[in-house]
Amino acid sequence: MNQKDICIICGEQLEYAHSQKEYTELRCEFCQNTFSTHTYCPNGHFVCDTCHSEKPIKIIEEFCRATKIKDPFAIADKIMKHPNFNMYGPEHHALSPASILTALKNNDIKKPNGESLTFSDIEEGIHRGAKIPGGYCGFYGSCGAGIGAGIAISVFTGANPSKDIPRSLANKMTSRALIKIADDLEHCCKRSVRISICEALDFLNENFGIKLQYSPNKCLFSSSNKKCEASNCPIFLIED
Repeated sequence: MNQKDICIICGEQLEYAHSQKEYTELRCEFCQNTFSTHTYCPNGHFVCDTCHSEKPIKIIEEFCRATKIKDPFAIADKIMKHPNFNMYGPEHHALSPASILTALKNNDIKKPNGESLTFSDIEEGIHRGAKIPGGYCGFYGSCGAGIGAGIAISVFTGANPSKDIPRSLANKMTSRALIKIADDLEHCCKRSVRISICEALDFLNENFGIKLQYSPNKCLFSSSNKKCEASNCPIFLIED
């Protein structure tokens, strides 16, 4: 379909710059700070990543702090159904690790070192995911939701650059998610989150013997997404 994303201020299709000489200096509609951006509205509107995702990040944090839901898909869907959670945006980069880590915590899954997962671990996953800019999939070749799955494994295993096996596992998780996300379809943040969770569940089972119970229901957002690939999308085809 190759449709462009739309401006959240006026609904006009966004424009994309492909090199720094094409970047545009624009002032954010909300914080009034000026940014050099590769994504902008032809009518001059611009919303920075921080303002775009500020409310949704708080929604993720508050929900994950309180919920007892054990199904990572149900966690993600509940959050994405919130009226202040956007159809597209960098907040999905934090949602992916948040959903995975919250499900592990609520299922009382211990870390490989024997310690229990805490909300601080979930917060760390959210914090790392929230650092990934919008448009990362197209401009950097790495979907933020896919990276989010790697972040979840990094937090779960306590990975850092000096830990060979945990670091490798985190990178393997990210690469596995990205391969599935690179599906030649119109980009969709909802699909990317769902795919990342799917791959993380398989990865946790294969590498740690962790089997979480879940019900991967059909996508709840097709009717409200004008760019939906419908029957071309594997999530759209999942039976209820």
